[in-house]
Amino acid sequence: MSRQIRVRRHMRLLAPLVLAACGAIWAPVPAGARTLEEALADGGRAYSAANLEDARKAYAEALQIAPADITALCRISRVESELGEMQKGDTQRHTWADAVAHARDAVRAAPDQPEPHVCLAVALGRQALKEGPKTRLALSKEIKAEADLALKIDPNVGRAWHVLAMWNVKIAGLNGFERMMANSILGGVPQGASNANAEQAFQKAIELEPDYVNHHLEYGRFLKDMKRPAEARRELEKAIALPGTSSALDARYQADARALLEKLPH
Repeated sequence: MSRQIRVRRHMRLLAPLVLAACGAIWAPVPAGARTLEEALADGGRAYSAANLEDARKAYAEALQIAPADITALCRISRVESELGEMQKGDTQRHTWADAVAHARDAVRAAPDQPEPHVCLAVALGRQALKEGPKTRLALSKEIKAEADLALKIDPNVGRAWHVLAMWNVKIAGLNGFERMMANSILGGVPQGASNANAEQAFQKAIELEPDYVNHHLEYGRFLKDMKRPAEARRELEKAIALPGTSSALDARYQADARALLEKLPH
């Protein structure tokens, strides 16, 4: 057999393989596949409808497409932080742990952006709710640091001011045992925490985000605890009157505001 014939035969044998390879390269995207933008949009729609489970699934899909996408990491962290509010036991603990993990990933990927730091501060704050006094105090140090970092990058982030307000409330309200614990864990009660600073931070958050229901709810709760019922009523009524589009938990926050209103003296 001549060399020319052998070459032609080899080419005929290789042709199907070449065509198959080309087909693999140029094959159309499967009908079920979605883009990052589509997954994020689905998550946004689910979140707006207060369907946190579906929002979480959509943002998880977005992370499968782009594991380091900052928007997807921050959004899934926020969703998991809020979803945990409606859960209990180990399920809640795991959801909040996932929120912290995603926020940490966002901070590592974009340390110069404020939103990852806000998400981490919020996620740690919720995680601290399930911890004992010792761990809760240890976490408080990181919560404050993350809120401060967010505000250093952008002082106009209302949610960061809210975190700072809540930090002041919690630290200023430590009881005697907790203060002793703070001395051993943190080397003393964190300096600068006060009810006056809490009020200033709440007011700043409301100034920046006047339609954010939870700002008014927590400020109203703070004023109630400070024995200022008329001002508390004002904030709680504002929380109820808002359209409820600032968070997937707005309906829950507004129900809490109504319950607090009933406890105020007339």
